[in-house]
Amino acid sequence: MDRATTIAFYKAKYLLMYNVTSWCAWAYVTYMVAMSGTKEYAGNYKLIGDYLLLVQSCAILEVFHAMFGLVRSPVATTAMQVSSRLIMVWLVCDAFPMVTSSWAYTGMVVAWGITEIVRYAYYSMNLIGVDNDYYWFVTFCRYHFFYVLYPLGAYSEYKLIQAALEVAKLNPDQAGYATMFRVFTWVWPPAFYIMYTHMQKQRSKFIMSGALDAKEARESGAVAEKKGN
Repeated sequence: MDRATTIAFYKAKYLLMYNVTSWCAWAYVTYMVAMSGTKEYAGNYKLIGDYLLLVQSCAILEVFHAMFGLVRSPVATTAMQVSSRLIMVWLVCDAFPMVTSSWAYTGMVVAWGITEIVRYAYYSMNLIGVDNDYYWFVTFCRYHFFYVLYPLGAYSEYKLIQAALEVAKLNPDQAGYATMFRVFTWVWPPAFYIMYTHMQKQRSKFIMSGALDAKEARESGAVAEKKGN
């Protein structure tokens, strides 16, 4: 193999390993939360908080993947999504664990978990080279579930930030946190709009590419039939 082929080979192997590992990690987090049941909101953070902190922190690698051209994802939107989640796990939930006893923490984790399980499964199957006909359901989930999961995740995050803000306002020593959380309450809605419309554009591109492929297939079939006649 020449140098370019060798690099492409190891890049694909690395990305496959990263995506499969990430899928397993998020599947575990989501499973643990699902098994705890909706009556155990207060215990979910103790159950998976540290593990979620680790798993989500490792996602910073995705910014470097985009930055160095390992994937075609835009650097700006990737950095925005990863940084917003790091803010949630480190500056909100880890610094103010008392706010995680509400439904919002569980809602956030469930929204993140299902989103990532679908996303990493989709990426892994693409890297393996599986024909789309064999994982059409994953593709369907990838381009439809976000209509529900993104609003759920963003609203849950917003409620956690608001709760942390209320706690920080009561303590003069946490005035810096209070100011930061106020800024976040202003930033979160437009940031959600950017990410939501980005996914809508991705979905539109996917549907358009599928329509073009179908059109080319029909035209190829028509040409073949004409030649046969």
